Amino acid sequence: MQLRAEQLGKHLGQSLLPAYLVAGDEPFQLGECTDLIRRQARAAGFDDRQTFTVADRFDWHDLLNEAQSMGLFGGQKLLELRLGDKRPDKEGSAVICKLLDNPPADILLLISASKLDRRRDVGSKWVSAVDSVGAVIDIWPIDPGHLPRWIEQRCQQKGMQIQSDAVALLSELSEGNALACAQEIDKLALLFPDQPVGLQEIRQSVGDCSRHTIFDLTDALSRDPARALRILDGLRAEGTDEVQILWALAREARIFEAFVSGHGSSQRLPQQKAVEAERHAIRLGLPAIGAALALAARVDQTIKGMRSGDAASGNTALTLKLAGQPLPAIFEQL
Repeated sequence: MQLRAEQLGKHLGQSLLPAYLVAGDEPFQLGECTDLIRRQARAAGFDDRQTFTVADRFDWHDLLNEAQSMGLFGGQKLLELRLGDKRPDKEGSAVICKLLDNPPADILLLISASKLDRRRDVGSKWVSAVDSVGAVIDIWPIDPGHLPRWIEQRCQQKGMQIQSDAVALLSELSEGNALACAQEIDKLALLFPDQPVGLQEIRQSVGDCSRHTIFDLTDALSRDPARALRILDGLRAEGTDEVQILWALAREARIFEAFVSGHGSSQRLPQQKAVEAERHAIRLGLPAIGAALALAARVDQTIKGMRSGDAASGNTALTLKLAGQPLPAIFEQL
């Protein structure tokens, strides 16, 4: 079965499945989900915990032997398999499938991994084995539009009262950095335990902890051009290389092109992201997307020293073009 991160707590309160796969590139949420599963497993009597970290020359028989051996004092056993960016080879996939073909009641398998790849992972035998008897939890970064609600829910869990304008300010200050936002909420709960938290309390205790990734930049293209430019400035202030920025923008342009041409994107996207990207791509139209791809090629030549110009200005122009905004005259000659 498929579960969202926010559904996991309710699910674990009702049942505990034989296997869980938690996958994603947002470390804070991934850590919280795996911690939640560990706590519930411990409460259910899985006191013996064995951890396996997959690296080069990992011996998959160690995992299989541990699953087949008696647990500590005959009790239940939690087997934690940490894949990171690695993936099971043919032998590893066979071991996982064997473990989950008829999972014993005294074994719980918890697998953590980086984001699942649409072509490499989704539909593979080992992921399908987990999905058939357990749960797959895909971790996605918190969407800016959902961040205020996430903050409200987290404050409620801490027993805090927070005003709507304070939520809006905290969202702005911590956008793109879920860990920092959670830490700020914990700090606010300690500083103001018996009073509603408003703008004054936020300004008093919270610094600007916003942090963005190149994927925040591409997400903003179809939603808010002004925000896309702010994120672009923030990425540069943090030292993000223009090569990385160009890679993300060109990738998004190719996604738009795939949607408009009717082929569909080969990238595995969250459902809402895919819907928004397709709508935005249709609004842009194939000629504008083609022009953006041509501009991306020119920026690439500039970065490689094959063409004169400024790569940063080129990426700014590309951001505006992919956001559907007219280019200022200064950018028209790029």
